[in-house]
Amino acid sequence: MKKINKQANMYVTSIIEDVQTRFVDEKTTIYSDTQIERTYEFEDGAIIRYEWQDAPGKKDDEQFNHRFTLVKVPKPNPGKLKKGVLRTIEFFAGGR
Repeated sequence: MKKINKQANMYVTSIIEDVQTRFVDEKTTIYSDTQIERTYEFEDGAIIRYEWQDAPGKKDDEQFNHRFTLVKVPKPNPGKLKKGVLRTIEFFAGGR
């Protein structure tokens, strides 16, 4: 797992731990038994897309269980974050 900076970690941890006081808005865009996609907006304007899937996809960029992607950078941006994947949680070998 690649190391992420403190600001990015705050976004990811807030979503994982469901710290709703840190979100300004939360929208579910996809919901099924096999896939969930939500967007979270934070007070500083950052928008994070969270994706979950119950099985790895066929393409290399679909080989994740959970993925957190920065869609809109925050203002101010002290962590100098750029749009893109902040963190990916892979499937465990041998099962979920």
